[in-house]
Amino acid sequence: MAPIQFGVIMIPFQLTDVAGPVDILSSTSIAYLEEFGRPDLAQRGIDIEFHYVGDEPVTHAAGFKSQPTVAMANCPKLDYLLIGGPSPKYIEEIPPAIANFVRERTAEVKNVFTTCTGGMFASALGLLDGLDATTNHEAIALARDLAPNVRWTTEKNWVVDGKFWTAGGACAGMDMMAHWVMENYDQDVAKAGFAALAFEPRDVNGKHVPLSEI
Repeated sequence: MAPIQFGVIMIPFQLTDVAGPVDILSSTSIAYLEEFGRPDLAQRGIDIEFHYVGDEPVTHAAGFKSQPTVAMANCPKLDYLLIGGPSPKYIEEIPPAIANFVRERTAEVKNVFTTCTGGMFASALGLLDGLDATTNHEAIALARDLAPNVRWTTEKNWVVDGKFWTAGGACAGMDMMAHWVMENYDQDVAKAGFAALAFEPRDVNGKHVPLSEI
C-alpha cells in the first residue's frame, strides 16, 4: 500500500497542538521503529509521509518560527489533515487562501484532526455545523458564540463525529492521536512508540492508560 499522506496546515498554532500528535505518529512509524532498533515491529508500523502545508514562514507562541515544506498549490492529495489551535483573533481573520485550502482538502481526506482551538478554526469555516465537537474547554463559551450551530461539549477530552476528530487542549490532542493509533495498528507498535516518548495516554474521560494495559 502507498504511504499515508498526512498534512498539517501551517498556521500560528500552539506548538504542542501539532508537535505532540505528530510525535505520536512518527514514533509508531516504520521509519522510526527501524532507526531505533525495533525491526521486529517496524513492518507493522505506520507507513507515513508528513506535509507541512503553507505559503510562508509562520511565527508561533513564544516566538518560535517554522517553515512549510510544501506550498498549498503543490500539496499532494492528502489522506489526513491536522489543524492546530491558533489565537481567537486569527480565527476571526483566517486568510482566504488558507480557508479555501482547508475546505477543499476536508472533502478529500479520510479524517480531519483538530487540537485545542483548531476546533474553533474548523467551525469558523462551517465544517462542524450540526456535528458534535469540542475545543479547548477553557474557550467553550467563545466557541459557542462563534459557531452556535455546532454541538459543543466539554464532557469528553475529544469527540469523534463522522470524519472529524476534535480534541480539547494540546495534551488531549496527543491522547486522541494515541487512541487513533491503538484503534488502527498493532498494540505492540503503539506500546513501543509511546514508550519511546515516555508517554502513557489518557482515555476520552481523562483516565490514565498504563503502557502495561495497552
